[in-house]
Amino acid sequence: MAVQIPAAFVVNMLAGVERQGVDPVALLVRAGLGHPPRDLSVPEFVKLVRTVTLTLDDELAGLHHRPQRVGWTAIMGAYVSQAATLGEAYERAVHFMDLGDNSFRYCLRQSGNNMLFDMTRIPGRVVLNEVAIEMILMLVNRMMAWLAGNLGTINRAWFDYSAPSYACKYRGMFLRAPLQFDQSSSGLALPVSLMKLPLIRTEEQAIAYARRTPLDALLPMDGATGLSLEVSVIVDSTLSSEGRLADMDEVGHTLAMPSHTLRRRLKKEGVDYSDIRKQVRRDMAVRLLATTELSVEEIANQTGFSEASAFIRAFRSWTGMTPRAYRTSGDYR
Repeated sequence: MAVQIPAAFVVNMLAGVERQGVDPVALLVRAGLGHPPRDLSVPEFVKLVRTVTLTLDDELAGLHHRPQRVGWTAIMGAYVSQAATLGEAYERAVHFMDLGDNSFRYCLRQSGNNMLFDMTRIPGRVVLNEVAIEMILMLVNRMMAWLAGNLGTINRAWFDYSAPSYACKYRGMFLRAPLQFDQSSSGLALPVSLMKLPLIRTEEQAIAYARRTPLDALLPMDGATGLSLEVSVIVDSTLSSEGRLADMDEVGHTLAMPSHTLRRRLKKEGVDYSDIRKQVRRDMAVRLLATTELSVEEIANQTGFSEASAFIRAFRSWTGMTPRAYRTSGDYR
């Protein structure tokens, strides 16, 4: 099922537009989305974000105390890409974001087996609504995960506001992590074990990723842990080396368990094997489109499709756009 961005989320974003004296109805029309605000597909929401960003010259959509001018996220991407490990990348992100001295103070600290990425409101500064916080937490986590080539696992997420009307969507936004509301700050608890992962993206790739924001961050991610993560790794390895999707019997053999046991244990984690295969296939397609010059036909072959047309149809169902449109989507600035 295609991802839908709830209308309440859209309304919250448009509040920043109105705060800056821009007519939100006119902006929606300019973005080709009509009025009143409604649930949007990912490509529609990306179009809205880009229209807001370019109209206001503010990558924070008027939701924070001061604007964050166009290009800030790309500069941050270039800066954090120079880190050697994921932990160092988070440290650089915190340092860079604090330089903005905008609506939040950021910090990174270890607590047991978790690394805590925390953001606390600066007294007297504008934080217009929940989207001002949701977007930062989600975008930072997704960018850092992408830099290290992992799934961005989150052990816990907390927020300094009450649960919004669309809190049910947080399951996808924050990768099935346990949620806490009405806290003194907002943030994410990340596995310390991931902090030693090396970064695998170049500075050029990081800048291109930032320029596609928020497209990549809004693509569905599984946040797989435990057995589902082990299965994902096996499926990814087979697809990478052989250009085909492993069936459950193969994966069960690798894990030394019967396929019926594997199916039962995955179900206990709330995961279906077919969804894991789809996730791995989609992630590989996105990765190859974003980081290589391979043709659409070559990527279709590498991701196990018998023909390019089938790959294009599948990719459109995942993202709402064609592979070629996705590949050029970072060129809007």
